[in-house]
Amino acid sequence: MLPPGHIEFTWAALNLLQRQAGLFEDADYRLAALATVLPDLIDKPLATFVLTDAEAALLYGHTALLHGGVWLAAAATGQLDRGLPYLLAFSGHLLADRMWSFSQTLLWPLRGRRFHRWKHVGSPEAILRAYAKIIRDEPLLLTFEAIGALLLAWFILDRDLWQHERLTVFAKTGSVQ
Repeated sequence: MLPPGHIEFTWAALNLLQRQAGLFEDADYRLAALATVLPDLIDKPLATFVLTDAEAALLYGHTALLHGGVWLAAAATGQLDRGLPYLLAFSGHLLADRMWSFSQTLLWPLRGRRFHRWKHVGSPEAILRAYAKIIRDEPLLLTFEAIGALLLAWFILDRDLWQHERLTVFAKTGSVQ
């Protein structure tokens, strides 16, 4: 899934949980957006500028080890309840990226020291070509991105974010209340 899709699905899910279950009423949608793209914010710069020979775009940010460690750290510091919407967004990224198909990375280092090999993405141009190839070759991706756009439209309409004042408050506070 592309970054906008991650955010759109996360915001829609958070909105639904607030509306239907009364959960996470004080969640900051800006932090949820950051949490859901954090695995890519970790991995894409690493793949592009540091681990340029890895032939992988899914690295440490997409491992169960990192996600489990973050959850354990939240629990150990007593932040599990307060951080739950952001932890769910962070680890929900793995579901959206269908990481079960990339077990070499998901279960790193249990399945070896290498990450799932894909293609050379060790430069900004290479990563852009890789994204273009995914968009061209994966019709399911475009379907999910289109669904994400519809979910974003629903979220905007449901929370009246088309109104300038409400959108301004949302942008400044991350709240839809």
